[in-house]
Amino acid sequence: MTASRVLVLLLLLARSAAAQFGYFGQNKIQYRGFDWHVLRGEHVDLYYYPEEQELARVALTYAEESYGVLERRFTHHPHRRTPLIIYASHSDFEQTNVLPFVPPEGLLGVTEFLKQRVALPFTGSYFDFRHTLRHELVHVFQLSLTNQAFARYPRVRHVDPPLWWTEGLAEYFSAGEDSRDEMILRDLTLSGRLPALGDLAYAAGGIVYPLGGAIHHFLAATYGEWRINEMYRDVWKYGSFEDEVRAVYGRTLGQLSDEWQYWMRQRYYPAVVAAEPLSITARLLTRLAIKPAVFGPSAGPDSARGVLYFSPSTGYTNIYAQSFAGDAPRAVVKGERSAEFESFHFFESRIGVSSDGIVAFSSKYFDRDALFLWSLAKRRVVGRYQFPELISILSPAWAPDRQSVVFSGLAVSGYSDLYRLWLADGRLERLTSDRYQDLQPLQARLHVGDDQLPYLRRLARRSAPQRARRPHLLRIGPRRHLPDLFRRRHGRGAP
Repeated sequence: MTASRVLVLLLLLARSAAAQFGYFGQNKIQYRGFDWHVLRGEHVDLYYYPEEQELARVALTYAEESYGVLERRFTHHPHRRTPLIIYASHSDFEQTNVLPFVPPEGLLGVTEFLKQRVALPFTGSYFDFRHTLRHELVHVFQLSLTNQAFARYPRVRHVDPPLWWTEGLAEYFSAGEDSRDEMILRDLTLSGRLPALGDLAYAAGGIVYPLGGAIHHFLAATYGEWRINEMYRDVWKYGSFEDEVRAVYGRTLGQLSDEWQYWMRQRYYPAVVAAEPLSITARLLTRLAIKPAVFGPSAGPDSARGVLYFSPSTGYTNIYAQSFAGDAPRAVVKGERSAEFESFHFFESRIGVSSDGIVAFSSKYFDRDALFLWSLAKRRVVGRYQFPELISILSPAWAPDRQSVVFSGLAVSGYSDLYRLWLADGRLERLTSDRYQDLQPLQARLHVGDDQLPYLRRLARRSAPQRARRPHLLRIGPRRHLPDLFRRRHGRGAP
């Protein structure tokens, strides 16, 4: 699953709420204009621009397929056509005027309340794109069912379902649980921090997606999926969500909470038998460390070795260095304070570090990502690269010969492939060319041969075995001698 898909209810805001989204005249930056075209399906009007024409046809197929599935599961047909707006990258999505605010990186799709428009970006994975698209269409059906019920039976007080219900159902009806969801659910259960349903009444944020999906999985397996439709068709009869749950499921929220927690313990407690807790088998280095990368000589002392990692612990996301000797972490690169380091994409991207202490990472810089090289010894940028054909750059990794950097790049057209940057002359080499999402080259961490590159590939098919990211090997050719590794021959000049 991707990190967070949100149903945005765009209501008429009072004047006092203006500060939440910015004052009049403070518009979002528009880096370019979009030449919008329309593809019309049986139920969906899809808006796209020419660079994503092939993606648009795939998206319309996904949308109509999902529409038919949801019609059968909800036994309902919305009377309005659904406007669907797609963007070839998240950078383009951040310029949308569907939302009054700049969508954060964790927001992968949105369903507007008033016009019921769906907008979402493509991030390189067709599987994730289809998942998010179906997730948002579930919200379209939820809104249609609710509006229809209250149009027929007006009430002064309407049932307001919590986010765990609406977002959890969208997850349950779209793709189910992925490995990240499993990790969160298992950790919450085994650590004794699994919340009760009453505690989730006003919960928000990314946690409601895996928890809500697991709750719906339990409810459908125990009481039958047909009760979901009853909840929407009988919504006009009740004044509160708790009253409706008691009527439809025959249990109070407290009783369902106890049953669900027992169901989760049965599911995950057997894992404790075969695994020792980290508090016994490992030593805590630091907290809130994201995507760590080991640096320093493998045979050196702990004081010369350590990890680099992203952390938003101060409110800003920085890159920190932490030695294995237990010294205090040091901020190496300070992010989110300048246009140069606007966003490190720490949800999706990783850090690469060479044996001589040159750190490779990506960051958003104006309208697209840049690849940065940072010297730990000099404590400054020693190389910056941007490419007109690439919008996104993720997870750069050093080749064993240290003469090139390999990374996952998202093209303007929406294709995600592996690219190799030759540092001597700034030449960009495309290593893969297909519809799969190729990501996380691992050459700096797995030494399987100087001419082979391990990486992960996200397959596009939907069956359960294909959900995982599969490891692959790519032959990248013999080693070459290329002098003057940091000669800056690229688009925008490095500092």
